Amino acid sequence: MKYFFAALLLSLCISPAIAEQGLTVKQAWIREAPPGAAMMAAYLTIDNTSARDQALLSVSSPRFAHITLHRSLNVDGVARMRSLERIALPAHSSVTLEPGGYHLMMSMPDKRLASGERVPLVLHLADHSEIRVTAQVRKKP
Repeated sequence: MKYFFAALLLSLCISPAIAEQGLTVKQAWIREAPPGAAMMAAYLTIDNTSARDQALLSVSSPRFAHITLHRSLNVDGVARMRSLERIALPAHSSVTLEPGGYHLMMSMPDKRLASGERVPLVLHLADHSEIRVTAQVRKKP
């Protein structure tokens, strides 16, 4: 019985910190690439329900050598991709990383990733906090 109350007390202490951060990540996925591809792209949605602006600074994964933040743009009728230092996450908003917009470029996977596999990602935020998520590899939607 004392373990139950200790667990209850611990969950009450942890829950406000999670709620205070106010960030949730959903629909994280990685586009399956052809065999031998050195680059892959990942997408997700970040909801910021807090009253505080935040920013995504970087993403890491043990399955990739390097992950960078990018944005696809159409400049004078030509599609271009720009590397970003951060992605703003304004208070009370959602930011979607999707094909043709913000996205993650992931280089040198440790092995070929097939549809259905799950990949751990760590999102590093401007306030030095982290969000750990799992992205599923899937074919182009």
